[in-house]
Amino acid sequence: MKVLPALLLSFFSLAAFADTPMPPPELQTTCSASKVICAVSDPATNATVVSSRVPTPRSWTIPGWHRWVFPSDDGVSVVVAYGGMNLVPRNVELTEPVLFFYNEQQLVRTVRLGDLYRRKGKLQRTVSHYAWVSTITINPSNQLVIERVDGAKIAFSLPSGDKEPLRPDGATRHRN
Repeated sequence: MKVLPALLLSFFSLAAFADTPMPPPELQTTCSASKVICAVSDPATNATVVSSRVPTPRSWTIPGWHRWVFPSDDGVSVVVAYGGMNLVPRNVELTEPVLFFYNEQQLVRTVRLGDLYRRKGKLQRTVSHYAWVSTITINPSNQLVIERVDGAKIAFSLPSGDKEPLRPDGATRHRN
């Protein structure tokens, strides 16, 4: 009988922890899976410098400090995700930008919450926010794959930011 209150307390502690304030901005480095491309986001300069070693060393700058950055092994693509990471405020609108696709310095596409969900009711309610995504990964097919909180997976082409069918990991795109 004492187990149930302990389990409930643990559950509510985890939920409260998930909604704790974000830590203050700090210098952050994120690299692609093979370390071909790295992004260094610096709050002091309010800029993110992306460096690539393939095919030749080069770097470019994305404006702003970013907490959630996904560099690709293609050497040119970087995705910046929502600053609150997987949580959006309760008063969020479906017009809220949540993903920003860059090719070198060029912003090529912005994905809004409404591009992923038809209504806010599909978002998962937390103690003080809504969760909009469970995971974000880059697969070997060079797709950004998001898993929504309802388990649905959506794939995006990294170079263009366009939605596309999810390819099995490692599959290549065939062009006719």
